[in-house]
Amino acid sequence: MLVASFISKTRPICALFVCLFLLASFDGVASPRIALIEAQQMIDAGEIDEAISFLEENILEYPNNAPLILHYGLALKEANRLAEAEVAFRKVLAINGTNPIAKNQIDMIRQFNNAAVSETAQQLENITIDKFFDLLTIAAAFALGTVFSTYIKRIEDWNFNRRSRKLFLQNRYDDFVDMLEIQISTNKLKPLRNSVTFMLTHKSEKDIIKVLDRYVNTEENFNTLVRMIERSKARETQYQPNIDTHEILVSDKQNT
Repeated sequence: MLVASFISKTRPICALFVCLFLLASFDGVASPRIALIEAQQMIDAGEIDEAISFLEENILEYPNNAPLILHYGLALKEANRLAEAEVAFRKVLAINGTNPIAKNQIDMIRQFNNAAVSETAQQLENITIDKFFDLLTIAAAFALGTVFSTYIKRIEDWNFNRRSRKLFLQNRYDDFVDMLEIQISTNKLKPLRNSVTFMLTHKSEKDIIKVLDRYVNTEENFNTLVRMIERSKARETQYQPNIDTHEILVSDKQNT
């Protein structure tokens, strides 16, 4: 009777100690099976980040549990963290080398990565080809533009010389001088020098200066044209052969 009475009195106390021991040993981490169920529920509910954190905590408690690590890899893949997911699937294969799900997931990740690399390479190739043809088109346009601009410039110079000489020969000096001043303002020196040479072949230096003095609009342009005429005349004199010396040489040769 005493024993029965003791057991009946101490049973609640023992039950309490057992509950306290279980709570202390639980430490907030579920069993692998319960953890898998809760993690899958989180994944199904779209709570991927929460599932990943939850599985990480349980894997620390059960580091060799292949199903937990497999679900961890699936959650990482769902979060598009493919490199980490492949590491998790490889850990599964290290524990269980025949796990078909882990193998299949690794193959899928590799196929996806290869496709992404191929697509990126194709895009880069297309961009490179497009850029090449763009540069080629620009270069061709620039080259053609340079050639055309050269010919256009020559045509413009020829037309200017034609018009200016026509005006000069028609004694339309006012219009002729206007064209000279336009060339001075646009810094077109070559056709301007041609015009000066043309004037010197038809009039004396003195007469040309008189025409310029009458029709040139600014003193600066007048001085510029006079300097060009003087220099052109000086060059002409410098390169003109000495006629008297030439005649003497010819005479001496005939006498001999």
